Amino acid sequence: MRRSAILGAVLAATIPLAAGTSPATGHDGPIAHAACTRAVIAGQTKCIARGQFCAHNARAMKDYARYGLRCNKRDANGRWHLT
Repeated sequence: MRRSAILGAVLAATIPLAAGTSPATGHDGPIAHAACTRAVIAGQTKCIARGQFCAHNARAMKDYARYGLRCNKRDANGRWHLT
């Protein structure tokens, strides 16, 4: 009887831990915003990092340069990305 009580206590303690390990968003990889830099681009506060989409206009380009990034890589769909 004592053994089953201990087993029950161990299971009760581990089940909530196992349920809490799966993220609510469904992503298994690292979170992108962990490596981004908080910046003010064209008057708006944004979190920017290499590879993200960017605004390809003169005002935004000047702001990206302030943070050491450039909006000069265009993908096959015509969208611009930071490098």
